[in-house]
Amino acid sequence: MKRILFFITAMMLAGQIIGQQTVEGTILSEADGTSLPGVNVYNKSTTQGTVTDLDGHYSIVASVGDSLFFTFVGMEEKKLVFNGESLLNISLKTLSIELDELVLIGYGYQKKSVVTGAIASVKSEDIEKTSNLRVENALQGKVAGVQVTSSSGQPGEPLTVRVRGTGTTGNPDPLYIVDGFQTGSIDYLNPSDIESIEILKDAASASIYGARGANGVVLIRTKSGQKGKMQVTYNMYYGIQNPIKKLDLLNAKEYGILMNEAANNAGRPRIFDDPDSLGVGTDWQEEIFYRNAPIREHSLTVSGGSDQATYSSSFSYFNQDGIVGEDKSNFERYSFRLNTDQGLGRFSYGARIYYSQIRKRGIEPNLEFGQPLSSALNIDPVTPVKNEDGTWGESPYIAQEVVNPAAQLDIIHGKYKIDKMIGNIYGELEVFKNFKVKSNLGVDYAYDVNDNYQPAYRLNSSVRNEISSVGKTMNRYYTWNWENIISYFKSFNEHTVTALAGMSIMEHKGENLSGSKEGLLTNNPDQAYIDMAKNPDSERAGGGAWHSALMSYFGQVHYSFANTYLFTGTLRLDGSSKFGSENRYALFPSVSVGWVLSEEDFFFPSAEFVNFTKLRVSWGQNGNQEIGDYKYTSLIVSNSNYYWGEPSVLVNGAQPANIDNPEIKWETSEQINAGMDFRFFKNKLSFTFDWYNKKTKGLLVEAPIPGYIGNYPPTVNAGDVVNRGVELELGYKNHTGDFNYSISYNMSYNKNEVTYIGNAEGIIHGAGVGTTMTDVCRAEEGYPIAYFWGYEVEGVFQNYEEINAYNIDGTLIQPLARPGDFKFKDNNGDGQITDEDRVMIGNPNPDVFIGLNLGAEYKRFDLNLFFQGAFGHQLFYGVRRNDLNMANYDSEMWNRWLGEGSTNDYPRVTLNDQNGNLSKPSDYYVYDASYLRLKNIQLGYSFPIQFGKVLIVKKARIWLAAQNILTFTKYKGFDPEVGARPREDNVRSNPLDVGIDRGVYPQAWTVMVGANINF
Repeated sequence: MKRILFFITAMMLAGQIIGQQTVEGTILSEADGTSLPGVNVYNKSTTQGTVTDLDGHYSIVASVGDSLFFTFVGMEEKKLVFNGESLLNISLKTLSIELDELVLIGYGYQKKSVVTGAIASVKSEDIEKTSNLRVENALQGKVAGVQVTSSSGQPGEPLTVRVRGTGTTGNPDPLYIVDGFQTGSIDYLNPSDIESIEILKDAASASIYGARGANGVVLIRTKSGQKGKMQVTYNMYYGIQNPIKKLDLLNAKEYGILMNEAANNAGRPRIFDDPDSLGVGTDWQEEIFYRNAPIREHSLTVSGGSDQATYSSSFSYFNQDGIVGEDKSNFERYSFRLNTDQGLGRFSYGARIYYSQIRKRGIEPNLEFGQPLSSALNIDPVTPVKNEDGTWGESPYIAQEVVNPAAQLDIIHGKYKIDKMIGNIYGELEVFKNFKVKSNLGVDYAYDVNDNYQPAYRLNSSVRNEISSVGKTMNRYYTWNWENIISYFKSFNEHTVTALAGMSIMEHKGENLSGSKEGLLTNNPDQAYIDMAKNPDSERAGGGAWHSALMSYFGQVHYSFANTYLFTGTLRLDGSSKFGSENRYALFPSVSVGWVLSEEDFFFPSAEFVNFTKLRVSWGQNGNQEIGDYKYTSLIVSNSNYYWGEPSVLVNGAQPANIDNPEIKWETSEQINAGMDFRFFKNKLSFTFDWYNKKTKGLLVEAPIPGYIGNYPPTVNAGDVVNRGVELELGYKNHTGDFNYSISYNMSYNKNEVTYIGNAEGIIHGAGVGTTMTDVCRAEEGYPIAYFWGYEVEGVFQNYEEINAYNIDGTLIQPLARPGDFKFKDNNGDGQITDEDRVMIGNPNPDVFIGLNLGAEYKRFDLNLFFQGAFGHQLFYGVRRNDLNMANYDSEMWNRWLGEGSTNDYPRVTLNDQNGNLSKPSDYYVYDASYLRLKNIQLGYSFPIQFGKVLIVKKARIWLAAQNILTFTKYKGFDPEVGARPREDNVRSNPLDVGIDRGVYPQAWTVMVGANINF
């Protein structure tokens, strides 16, 4: 009997052994195709397990029918039933919401679950799904509280970025920190190099940057290497761009009819004998638009590393042609990046090096004077592009700056080039356990050259150049920043404390040199050098220098008890050379607290569907030092020349340019924030809510002084601005079998109000339109920044009886009006129409802006849609040059007043507009600019791993994308996105020139095809 039992047992064991086999494979991240070391592989049937090596490789024994589990931190667990394969490669998905992920908070990282401030994050996978042309595009519609608006569709133009509204009439742009180093612009960055973007929205989060954080802080981290074999990634795309729309302008026949009518209404003879014979005429928009303008990018990334060192390097090339003027509008960028990190026991060190060269050409993107797009929208359609003899057509009907736009483009030869190098090195020593000392030194060096060549030309009688000229301007500037930080981490029982203290020194220096000369010996723009010009009397030279510095001390403490009760305190002391000795230093404090309710015992009954709940409250102060240099003192200028003596001799004199004010100090932003974070249904659903009240105090404005003093007034702190708002973010991720889907929605509401301006008027004057409309934008107590100021139109006078009836005590309010003219509202009741009757007629600041992202994956296909919108604001349509009687009209003027009862919305046409129908800034020009736009749609396909083996490819994905293909709006202009115009430095945006459409360079709708290949 024993022998029989032994035999049966042996046979069973043999059968089991015979049924077992070794299965092996590689485990990859589905997000980027990289191998995953340290993944737990577990055979539940045999209770045996293993872990993947550095290359993500594993080997385990299993039998058909065994249950295999694959688990890794931050990834979704995968389980499957073994079917007998000898090779089994696995891809793991990132968890839909990972509360333990680290977010960048300034000088360190913090778990998302214990963050007490208002910090938003955009990851590299989100950036890749929307085919971003610029880094700012990656923020558009992705984050609540961050408004990103296109200022222009011209390649290389910066976008208008506002974090929680416009808080100043100075420089309202956020602070950009790239890999720990401040940079003025981010056009040198390639979006595919970015690992993450964090936005510090509330004062408590941004206060670690003190005097620079009043307008929010954007932290950008570029990609670092990972341990393992070398990874090679190649990304590319190619696309074509076209105008979204054309403006509906009058054709030649319609133009002829209206101009004859306008001449008749002015008592002048008709201009065109037979308007019918004019036909369609010239479509000037079509003449200057560049159809199928190409856009392309290529980038190559190499990364890898060992236990001691990692590296990530990339090279990219980007080239975008504009849709206006063909080769006259272009942006080209070469960039190289190298990130390295080394570890030697307790000491680690590394570097972040970025080099870029940018070349660009362009036209003024939103200017009513002397730019081709404005000319195309105003010149008559009767004039031909070229005459029969081949010369450029010249309009006999319209003059001044409005000229043949095709000829205007032909004489544009400006070129701009900038070489930029940003280097950042660090060293960190762990002196003893959890106590570290870190030193960081960074340099931002830039050298730019602006070349300009103007040939001899004649575009009309007033726009001409009799002699050719050449000019060159060179700027060299650099910023260096040295930071030293000590940090300490301690965890005991249920207490966790993280503390840091540091100091920072920053200096910015620059110099420029310019020269010009007339009379070139050649007409070739490529040979337009100053030494090729022959007129010695025209030689001009100039130059200058600038300097500023900032010295800071800061400290920060994070404390948590049982991951439930959270506290963060920050203190920063900044000293800036931009202020006088009386107020050179300022202190910026902040405090924030949090309460994780989901960690409380009483919360457990709700844990089935509510997985995480946190309340946050913060208060803090930040500063704004971007006010220009030497505002506290009086600069001496040497342009006061006079004649002296007998006989008189011209003497070069000098005088103070302005009255000094050593008392000026920072603009200070004080903000209160209250928020809640929720996660539901096993973290599939997330919800975040924030309320804030942000007050900027001490705006720098010009003080009122008597005109007889003769100098410019001093700059004083005399203004307050308040931004109040609510932000909502909602996200949901789930899957059903092979179908994965996600939805994320964000909404922001912001109300902006100027509460105090300390000059005599209580007003800061802003931008105008054309030659007749002044102060269209301005700031005033009780109103939003840059509100539109103008006249209210109450209709159209239908007859003389209505004109005569509009009087006070028998005196006509509009004595120059005729039937068909606008009736302007006499708001102050003084019996005349003056500037005193102008009121708020519009607001360019949206009440609400939203973003909606939809994502879906099915097997190897993925689809992503991104909608972006803004609501509750207006734009000022200032496209037509109304100071020029014979400028072309848009087709709406076909609805003009033709007689009593014909219309009450549009005035008559006339060449003698004494009533100021079209020359006065009024609500006639203000349009609802709310819009919803399908900003991006992308469809991708990932090839199976087995396919890649043939080509030594680990992962390959191709995609097709389209941008700006669908827009819902009532606005009649090119584009409902009209942000702030740049200032003279072409970098900072002007908060008092917002939402005015002077013929803005339109965004394009774009179709692109691309590929992502990992080797």
